[in-house]
Amino acid sequence: MWSSSFVESPFVISDDVAGQDLTDDADWRENRFFHRRPSAETFAWAAASLGGASRIVGHRRLTGGVNSAVHRLTVDQHGSRTFVVLRQYPAGSIALRTALEEEIATLKVVEGSGLPVPAILATDVAGTETGGAPSLIMTQLPGHIDLNPAERGPWITSIAEFAARLHAVDLPAPTFRPWTDSWITPLGQFQVPVGARQPAVWKAGFDAMESPPPDDGAVFLHCDYLPVNLLWSRGKITGLTDWNGIHRGSRAIDVGQSRRYLASLYSPDWAEELRLRYESIAGVPLHPWWDLYALLHHADNTPESISHQVAGRRPIDLSGMTARVEIAVEQALRRLGEHPEIPDS
Repeated sequence: MWSSSFVESPFVISDDVAGQDLTDDADWRENRFFHRRPSAETFAWAAASLGGASRIVGHRRLTGGVNSAVHRLTVDQHGSRTFVVLRQYPAGSIALRTALEEEIATLKVVEGSGLPVPAILATDVAGTETGGAPSLIMTQLPGHIDLNPAERGPWITSIAEFAARLHAVDLPAPTFRPWTDSWITPLGQFQVPVGARQPAVWKAGFDAMESPPPDDGAVFLHCDYLPVNLLWSRGKITGLTDWNGIHRGSRAIDVGQSRRYLASLYSPDWAEELRLRYESIAGVPLHPWWDLYALLHHADNTPESISHQVAGRRPIDLSGMTARVEIAVEQALRRLGEHPEIPDS
């Protein structure tokens, strides 16, 4: 995924991480690195970087991260305590180190945008002072991930409103390239996911992707605009995390990814409601091709990935996930005018 968000552990680089390029090795996700406390070197670096006679007096692993280990550090400065967030990647992965570099660069771009984003406090991209682990310390944003809204309507409306606010920001970013800048299956390699009830719907979606991506007014995109990356407090969104993939492109990319998540976790009705509310708030329709493109990021490994990100925050019906997304895919095809002839079941 374009990434994920998170929710109190001396560390030595394990033999199965040190010296390896983990770029193409899926097994790194299960490595012990993600379950260990930060190293003594990391704590010393953090304290020195934060200055003011800082001492790290507590830490808590935050759940839900897919690509990195994230901890909340408790910092004591002359008896006053504050919290900061430490993100670390395992040593040995060129791709993950690059991801950290991109996040640092992106945070610098958005720091003056007025959006509620983390501020950079310290970086060690090479891991020179952290036992080899590329590291970033950020401010802690207020709020928490809320996947159990008391009221569906206001919750979805807030997600739509924040997306419109995000897309109205005028910041520089590279143009989004659909077959290069995301983890979607390459053209010609799509496969109907396990659990599909109407394979023809998926095949029609794959066929639609063969047409050239349509022009659609480019806006500023987060490119990982998911409910697990939004922080809430008292019914309002207080933060957006995981800034490592900004681009400029169709607004349907961000909203479509969030729609895919809503269909996966809740129902296609929630996903459709988000589309309608966003279009009403932003005053523009979502292009169905780009919406379909975002929805087709669903694959056989998606349920497991989403389950990891949700991290027990709510029950998940994994077996029905594909069928729910399938309905959203079919609806997008109808809006695009390319719907297959589906026999009555």
